[in-house]
Amino acid sequence: MYLTGWLIALAVLVFWAVGAYNRLVRLRSSAIQAFGALDAELLRRTALLGEYDAAVSGPRMLQDAQMYDALRASGTQFAASLAVMRSRPLDASAGAALVAGRKVLDAAWQALADASTQAAKEGDEGESGGNAVLNSLVERSVYQGTQIDFAIAQYNTAVAHYNKAVTQFPANLLAWVFGFKQALML
Repeated sequence: MYLTGWLIALAVLVFWAVGAYNRLVRLRSSAIQAFGALDAELLRRTALLGEYDAAVSGPRMLQDAQMYDALRASGTQFAASLAVMRSRPLDASAGAALVAGRKVLDAAWQALADASTQAAKEGDEGESGGNAVLNSLVERSVYQGTQIDFAIAQYNTAVAHYNKAVTQFPANLLAWVFGFKQALML
């Protein structure tokens, strides 16, 4: 009778452990899938940089050249941080680098948008075609920003569920044993 009680307790413990492990794997997988959708939106943002490169025939003034160089450099930084995040979508340091890269890229796009608006107000002669292309790209960048924000919200929701499961007792013991770590919300 004594042995039967231990066997039942052991069976309950094993079944619980298997269920808790499967839940952790399912939530991690859901967060990774949510990053896949976010990744697609972020790739569209990097493609927009390529379109900008193709549309700009060359900066006409030193300030334009500096903004152009800042945009290209921020795009390179962003693409590199996105590549790292793609290989480790739930890694906190990769997430922090991606957030920083996005902020720098957004600031560069905003500086370009502000310069374009200022040039349109001043009525630069000979620049209207270039400004129209730039304005179109900036508008698309703003639209992509809202799409990215939506994808980030979905990713953050999935990560919040995953992080909650990783920190709940007693599942946190399994998370520790199997190396599940909290992810950074973007």
